[in-house]
Amino acid sequence: LDTIDGSQAALAASVTAQRQLVADASHELRTPVASLRTDIESLIEHPELPADERAGVLADVDTRIEELAALINDLIELARGDEPDGRVEEVRLDEIVAECVARMRALSPPREIELSSEPTVVEGRADRLARAVNNLLDNARKYSPDGEPIEVAVGEGEVTVRDHGPGIPTDELEHVFDRFYRGATSRDESGSGLGLAIVRQVAESHGGEARAEAAPGGGTLFRLRLG
Repeated sequence: LDTIDGSQAALAASVTAQRQLVADASHELRTPVASLRTDIESLIEHPELPADERAGVLADVDTRIEELAALINDLIELARGDEPDGRVEEVRLDEIVAECVARMRALSPPREIELSSEPTVVEGRADRLARAVNNLLDNARKYSPDGEPIEVAVGEGEVTVRDHGPGIPTDELEHVFDRFYRGATSRDESGSGLGLAIVRQVAESHGGEARAEAAPGGGTLFRLRLG
């Protein structure tokens, strides 16, 4: 009976979480969809628009579509929850991080990324771990000012990513991994608002945790700890 009660409670919690995800997603989708509809209606209703103005509207439509695609992909990933999407095996966490750093260096050549690592073996799914690390690096890239490095370290089952940005107010640190959460320093930034939520999901699915803390001297230090 205890086992049945526990299973029913877990199922109820899962259903509640999925319903909340749908509600959150519905709310977040309204704005980009409404904007996209407005742009398309403008093109239909005003065929006489000058070529340069028409090109500007089309560029905006293209941007909105990209944003929607990113949001939908992130929603699908979150909706999968802890469902297995790859074989759990022993992987070299330091090698995964090195590949992610190389990707970021290729995408943002001027950005300096300092990597300190030691051989680290963990049990997990390499693709999911890479997604989490990439999300942390993308987040650091958004908030690191030009000329300031992103500091990455890996060892003993933990990855840390430190930026030198404006930092996060203390009362917001515990919320940055919530779905669609945008604090005072992030409201003007593009993105789905799900990147850090995916980091936490990946950490927890590997028996670990994700945390954010104020870094000495300014900026924010993110920790991805695996069980």
